[in-house]
Amino acid sequence: MDKTTAEELRRAGAAEGARLNLEGIAKRFDGGSVAVSALDLEALPGEFVVLVGPSGCGKSTTLRMVAGLEAPTEGRIRIDGRDVTALGAADRDVAMVFQDYALYPHMSVARNMGFGLRRRGASREETRRAVAEAARILELDDLLDRRPGELSGGQRQRVAMGRAIVRRPRLFLFDEPLSNLDARLRISMRTEVKRLHARFPTTTLYVTHDQTEAMTMADRVVVMNAGRVEQVGTPMEVYDRPASLFVAGFVGSPPMNLFPARLEAGALHAEGRRILPDVPAGLPDGPVMAGLRPEALRLADPGAQGAMPARLDLLEPLGAETLALWTAEGLGEVWVRHDARARLAPGLRAALTAHAADLHLFDPGTGTALRSGAFENRSAPLGSPS
Repeated sequence: MDKTTAEELRRAGAAEGARLNLEGIAKRFDGGSVAVSALDLEALPGEFVVLVGPSGCGKSTTLRMVAGLEAPTEGRIRIDGRDVTALGAADRDVAMVFQDYALYPHMSVARNMGFGLRRRGASREETRRAVAEAARILELDDLLDRRPGELSGGQRQRVAMGRAIVRRPRLFLFDEPLSNLDARLRISMRTEVKRLHARFPTTTLYVTHDQTEAMTMADRVVVMNAGRVEQVGTPMEVYDRPASLFVAGFVGSPPMNLFPARLEAGALHAEGRRILPDVPAGLPDGPVMAGLRPEALRLADPGAQGAMPARLDLLEPLGAETLALWTAEGLGEVWVRHDARARLAPGLRAALTAHAADLHLFDPGTGTALRSGAFENRSAPLGSPS
């Protein structure tokens, strides 16, 4: 696909992306269970938006409502300003790629790719040209006569993508399309999907439970939890400034280290230790949840001011880096990201420290972020003695 040009993709059926607006959409099932609750979202033309969250959070139901496969209980769905809420799936000009590929096993690759186009009234010759061009772009030329059962998982995924391309949609919908692939192929297909979108900028709504996929693929990430949107932002906005405890604990691998603490007279305390001497003005005294990313913590001289004694419990070597689980005074169990060349072994006793700039604070009752992002004073380390 490296030699593919934007013009070639347009000839393969690409259309300019649509603007998608979800206005207070909700979905309640019989018995009163709520799958999605009052969701508002806008996807701009050509944008790649990823819905991410744990199983059962409502992300696939949201996608199915956009596709016209589920009817919202309330709210409106607009594509380029047109209200499509009551329209069937065939009338929305969208193409969906499913987790199980949804290919017809008795049809060849060519017939699978051209099926939707033929159903929309395209001539045999027009369909043949569109399929041939999409197959060349996706490197499926030699597979057009095969059936899905003769293909690998990655090849079937490309066939499903090719079927979507030849439809000439204004909106692509992906429902966990990589979850059935092995780890190596998932990485390869992530690259392929992003490369295709870069040269074929159709508006895309992509659903996954894998936050690594969300972080690496999205222009904007929508983090969902229990049918609601927790946060919308670029991947780095969501990572650097999580809006809630849920986002802090879900986004990141490993996730943010979270520990209970207390604000008292302008300082942060945990387990009797003053963690931060100077906290932002305007925060009242009382309990908080505090958080630090694994890369924020680092080894320190045990005798250094602010160093927190710690014991190394577990190592996870990852090649380029090593993850370590420590038990530290004031913090409890925390994950720390180390350089792979660091000399570490379980049972090691050392000390950890971090800068105040890397500390996040959350309301322990509502889970809402009280403070995320850099403090101006980066010189004050954590763990200063009382």
